[in-house]
Amino acid sequence: MAETALITVEKLDIAVVFSDDGMDKILKEVEAKALSLVPDLETESGRKDISSMAHKVARSKTLLDDLGKDLVSDWKQKAKRIDGYRKTARDFLDELKDRVRKPLSDWEAIEAEKKAEEGRREKEKIEKRIADLAEFNVHMPFFDVAAMADDVFDITLVNARLAYADEQKRLADEEAARKAESNRLEIVRKEQETMAENLRKAQREIEEANAKIEAEKKAFEDEKKAEQDRKDREAFEKQTAENARIKAEKDAKEKAERETAAKIEAEKRTKAEAERQEALKPDKDRLVNYGKALMDVPRPALKDKNAKEILEYATGAVYQILKTIAKKAKEL
Repeated sequence: MAETALITVEKLDIAVVFSDDGMDKILKEVEAKALSLVPDLETESGRKDISSMAHKVARSKTLLDDLGKDLVSDWKQKAKRIDGYRKTARDFLDELKDRVRKPLSDWEAIEAEKKAEEGRREKEKIEKRIADLAEFNVHMPFFDVAAMADDVFDITLVNARLAYADEQKRLADEEAARKAESNRLEIVRKEQETMAENLRKAQREIEEANAKIEAEKKAFEDEKKAEQDRKDREAFEKQTAENARIKAEKDAKEKAERETAAKIEAEKRTKAEAERQEALKPDKDRLVNYGKALMDVPRPALKDKNAKEILEYATGAVYQILKTIAKKAKEL
């Protein structure tokens, strides 16, 4: 380890190293040794020296860290043993304290039970007095009843009993009066119900009579209306039939007049057309004769091919003109 690190363990005082001054001193020594190297990067041995020095610095770090870890581990073991002794002392002395104080604790427990029993008996006594007063409708707080002397409570209970008796008599008298009034009101109510029922019965009879009159009146009016509706319907149907007859006669007359007028108009057009055709006949004849005359014109004898083609074209054109003249003359 001495060869691979910049510090030697055997020469270190661990207690001194892990202190402010000691740690600062050894770190400065490591720094001085590490920076004392003058490396030559141009040679392989120089580069190896740099790598070796860096490795020694890393090993120095590991060495110091391990030393500190071992030291702390030893301290933790010692602290653990001391904590065990502390717990033993606490448990033993707590148990000893309880043994020494037990006679006093037992006496205090007995005294507390005596006081608790006296308190329970006193509480039961006061609660019974509260219940006795409540039986006569007197309700007092717990601490007010507890503060009463026995003779004061006896007087209070007697007064409550007398007042309760008077109150019960008053309530009984009021209840009797209330029942008497209730009975009187019940009688009056039944009498009023009987009167109301008689009134309702009379009202129903009146309503039934009115309903009968209304029904008879309605039946009469319905019958009267039905008769009037029948008469109105018959009159309407009669008038409708008469109107239909008049309209049919009018339509027939108008149709006959239209047919007669159309016949006269057709005859006029036929006559006019015949007159027009008769007047056009000389012109039609002349047009037809003109066409025939054109067809009768002799064709010249030609030798030139082009001239012959022109003649054929002209002849065809003349033929088409003649057909057109004949067609148009016929359409006149």
